[in-house]
Amino acid sequence: MKLSVKLLISFIAGVFLLSSVVLVIGWQISQQLSQKQLIEPQLITIKPGESLFTLLAELEQKKLISAGWQIKVLTKLNPDLAHIQAGTFMLQGEMSSLDVIYHLTQGHPHQFKLTFVEGTNFKQWQAALKQESWLTQTDYSAELAELIQPYQTAEGLLFPDTYYFTANSSAFSLIKAAFDRMQQTRAELAPQLSEQDWYQTLILASIIEKETAIESEMPLVASVFVNRLNQNMRLQTDPTVIYGLGERYQGDIKRSHLQEKTPYNTYQIKGLPPTPIAMPGIAAIKAALNPATSDYLYFVADGKGGHVFTTNLKSHNKAVQNYLKQIRNR
Repeated sequence: MKLSVKLLISFIAGVFLLSSVVLVIGWQISQQLSQKQLIEPQLITIKPGESLFTLLAELEQKKLISAGWQIKVLTKLNPDLAHIQAGTFMLQGEMSSLDVIYHLTQGHPHQFKLTFVEGTNFKQWQAALKQESWLTQTDYSAELAELIQPYQTAEGLLFPDTYYFTANSSAFSLIKAAFDRMQQTRAELAPQLSEQDWYQTLILASIIEKETAIESEMPLVASVFVNRLNQNMRLQTDPTVIYGLGERYQGDIKRSHLQEKTPYNTYQIKGLPPTPIAMPGIAAIKAALNPATSDYLYFVADGKGGHVFTTNLKSHNKAVQNYLKQIRNR
């Protein structure tokens, strides 16, 4: 009986000693792996099914961690550290080996971003999407056609902004996000408008967007177009002509271009063109929805980045001559 008690005491003491040794080893490893180093920004991609050992070898080779064997020991004490997740992660700044492992197991995949500027058109969006190497490129024509129905083109239906995505997201996912954002904008700004009236608003907003980059001018530009429409005057706006020319536009509008009757030549047609000519931003959309109250029928560049607005052709021609004089003086 006494022998059994002694054995039990010895066993408990042994377990306690072993536990203490394990804790001490774990603490020492943690201390060693907590030493920080400056890591230049770089991306690490973990493939689906990749093992922890393969990852540790890669990280050691790139000198992002030290003593991979110590981390293997630590994962036995803390199994959560072994649960690596597939994805692309950004490592940067002051990080220890432990920081690196925690980031790859507990952190979030890196968010890439792509910015679409107000006034760009859908072809430019598609080119930007195609050049983004972190996006998965697929034929999304069928998905796009279903998304934008009943319209035949996505022009004007996508909200220009900065969109974030993780590696291997589809290019279409950004288009879908931009489409949803424009739908949200409609719900916030003009829920009372019919589908047709909203589309007409986007057409007008896209022209405003291309005519001026000065937000404070946009309501005045909108008033000119609204006044001309109300008086059954042609809009006579160059950006629509340029859009209609497509790749034929080489930087200048010729007299023959103005005489060519296309659906987008507002020197030849009355009313708005059939579709937007670019992606309008929030300021242009608000201007189209709430144009300024004015008698203006004309505007021309003032040579200083803005425009001169006039109510009659005589005053407009004088403003044009002043602008041309400034150009010649330069």
